[in-house]
Amino acid sequence: MHTSARAGDAAILAAAAGWGLSTTISVAALDRVGAPDLVAVELTGGAALLVAVAVARRRLARAGARRNFLLGLLAPGLSFVLGDLGLSMTSATAGSLLLAVELPMSVLLSVLFLREVLDLRGVLAVGLGLSGSAVVAFGAGHHGDEMSTLLGNLLVVASVAAAAAFLVVTRKHNADDGLNASTWQTVGAAVGTTPFVAFGWLHDGSRLSYAGPSGWALCGAVLVCTAVASVCFNWGISRVPGVRASQLQNLTPVAGLLAAVLVLQERPSAIQLLGGVLVVAAIVVLARAEVDPVPGVTPDAVLAERSRW
Repeated sequence: MHTSARAGDAAILAAAAGWGLSTTISVAALDRVGAPDLVAVELTGGAALLVAVAVARRRLARAGARRNFLLGLLAPGLSFVLGDLGLSMTSATAGSLLLAVELPMSVLLSVLFLREVLDLRGVLAVGLGLSGSAVVAFGAGHHGDEMSTLLGNLLVVASVAAAAAFLVVTRKHNADDGLNASTWQTVGAAVGTTPFVAFGWLHDGSRLSYAGPSGWALCGAVLVCTAVASVCFNWGISRVPGVRASQLQNLTPVAGLLAAVLVLQERPSAIQLLGGVLVVAAIVVLARAEVDPVPGVTPDAVLAERSRW
């Protein structure tokens, strides 16, 4: 069991690093293609890739297919649509820092929907985390015009909220094979985001035809990063407690920020750093806080009751 837990930790860390790197690469790709283009490549291409691998390895099963298909509408479906729209309007630095708010959001959702009880430090941590994200969102510098940047930041926060909700729900259900779960989730996301992609192409057209080799390479890199991260997450989440998984996910904004600085030569502003400090402070406080379920009510029991598909 100890070996399994360590392997689960490694899988969650690999997923966090993959998603952080994907954030920075997405910003570079969105300079060449539109958000509907990137969503189509990420999800349709990712679904095709995962189905091919799962079939080849004889690990595509009907067990859990409906459940994971529906979970995929939330993440990566809704999360990717909101995230790609937001990243097309803001910087990789701001986007990466805003990813850090997933931990306090996950805890807040656990309190609201799983009826868990926070101690005083937990309440303080949630407040710090949400305040830090607000500082980054409302004062993260300029990327195009100011209102566009603000909207982009808010869309990234909404994307993180969808991912946090996914983490809370999937903690109960993904005890099955990570590859099988990721495949059905990505298929569900690809189907669910078809109206968004179709509307975008009808309204503004697609930029994929003249993205060039570099544009396609960037889209492909995003696809690979997210597909690998999804498989790692779904494999690891059944072996790691939900709170610990949330804490390990803190590598995501760090990886994204480092990639933004090293690859895109972005430099975080003072206000971005202030928001980042508040979020990091929230993480430190939350690590010392206690989260207890209401007597007689366990998170797993509530999730099971809410998810009898």
